[in-house]
Amino acid sequence: MQAQQRRLLAVELNTIRSAREWMTAICGPHQLDVRCPRDLLFRHGGAALPDLSVGMIQYSTCAHIRTEDLCYSYSISLPIQGSQHFERGKQQLESNPQTGLILSPGHPIHLTLNEDCHKYLVRLSRAAVEAKLEKLLNRRVVKPVIFQPGMQLQGSVQDWWKLIAQLHTTLNQSNSLFDFADVWRSFQESLITGLLYAQPHNYSHELEHLSRNRPAYLLDLEQFMRDSIGCELNLDDLERAVGISRERLYRDFRQTYQCTPMSYFRNLRFQAVRERLMDAPSHANVSSIAMDCGFTQLGRFAHEYQERFGELPSDTLRKAQMDHLGKLKSYLQ
Repeated sequence: MQAQQRRLLAVELNTIRSAREWMTAICGPHQLDVRCPRDLLFRHGGAALPDLSVGMIQYSTCAHIRTEDLCYSYSISLPIQGSQHFERGKQQLESNPQTGLILSPGHPIHLTLNEDCHKYLVRLSRAAVEAKLEKLLNRRVVKPVIFQPGMQLQGSVQDWWKLIAQLHTTLNQSNSLFDFADVWRSFQESLITGLLYAQPHNYSHELEHLSRNRPAYLLDLEQFMRDSIGCELNLDDLERAVGISRERLYRDFRQTYQCTPMSYFRNLRFQAVRERLMDAPSHANVSSIAMDCGFTQLGRFAHEYQERFGELPSDTLRKAQMDHLGKLKSYLQ
């Protein structure tokens, strides 16, 4: 089983520049000002994986953070003591131990942490969040997911933060189970799925409508399809898998996904190829990944892939490998 790249985070910094540069590498570019530079003692402890980092953070003095656009990440935080004040345009929010905060890409943000603010900080990559949402909706996501910033600590949101607390403890242990890529990938998908259902966002109504109106057997059938990505399935196979007539299959797929069962299966195959290309090792090639996912006519596959995702599969693979190389270099520094 492939080992995952996990980097432990443990740093204490006492200059504005060093603290800003550290957090730029974690969450993205931003401006940082502090009320009393001589009192600055920035601490960050936790662990980082390619699409997620979890840790505890504090500045020990009043800190002002501004950014025009997080671009590639979601910054999710929950004070365990003290508070932070969020502003976005006319929107303002006080975040404290009863109210978490999500900063989404696409907007300028102003955040003020008081001097005793000590908080959990979670970074999720935009790519991972959008990839999971595309799976749930079975369509491309063009606009970024914009979460409602305030997270009231109750119900499913409270459960989500309990998972983060447990994850923080586990990730900081040596020989963590999450060092295995297959284990981590499954847990990360569950974590993102939980967030997408627990916290309101601009796709919530579509997601809730789909979940509410989807016959239960379709979940089992979707899993059967995912487990059979490399196989040559036909309608007879789908009927036998769930014991549903062809007529009902067509009706339920049209009403739920606005496509036929076989079109849905083809969509899953393209999603699987894209995920594998974006997570491929340096020696991987497009042809073998495409064939593993059931595509045998590679010219037609490349053309349709480009129509769906706006780039050739070879471009996806090259960018992913360059990104992995850059992250590996930063881990080794």
